Amino acid sequence: MVLPANVGDDPRYTDRLVPMTCPEDIPLEWRNSPIEALIRSENMGQPIAETVGQPQLLIATCIEFRYALPIPRMYAYVIRRASGRLVGSEFSMAYILAKGVQHLALIGHNDCGMTKVAENRVPMIAALIAQGWAPDRAEDFINAQAARHSMADELDGLKREYIRLRRIFKKLVIAPLFVDLADTRLFVPRWYADLDPTQQDDAEFSVSDIDLITDIVL
Repeated sequence: MVLPANVGDDPRYTDRLVPMTCPEDIPLEWRNSPIEALIRSENMGQPIAETVGQPQLLIATCIEFRYALPIPRMYAYVIRRASGRLVGSEFSMAYILAKGVQHLALIGHNDCGMTKVAENRVPMIAALIAQGWAPDRAEDFINAQAARHSMADELDGLKREYIRLRRIFKKLVIAPLFVDLADTRLFVPRWYADLDPTQQDDAEFSVSDIDLITDIVL
């Protein structure tokens, strides 16, 4: 598998990403935080300062093997899940929050395999069967999980997860970011830059039951 084209050369992302080439481009709500340090490291070549045993950040991103995180040891907790969605990781997040972490970098990327689940569905079922699963159980599992992890568009999928997490973790500072696999630069999604914070709980940003942990009282 090769690296995809730069997002600047891909019409699917035209006018949908906001670059961050200098500190002034970083949204105000992320400045003077571990999120700013991460952005400065990826986009401006400024190394993240080492910390001594005190995690500063949670980074949630995809299982994508073409993206290596630019962080020193003991700086951040990392959760990597298919599509970067944290459905099923809420217990892990509770532990991380209990350790004092107050910032989450939620990183999506271009050319995500979760936009290609339909074409990989049969091989995924076959892979589970090869591991000893009953065929009907394997098919039911893949179909159910595809509803949560597959997406038609990476930026829409990132928005979906951002809104879901805001509904569940109301005090956590969440930065939705988008990494270009071609050069690992981070962008702000245009939908976030245009978002009115006062309207984020309107019907436009409602979350379906399948996306919420229904046994949690929100």
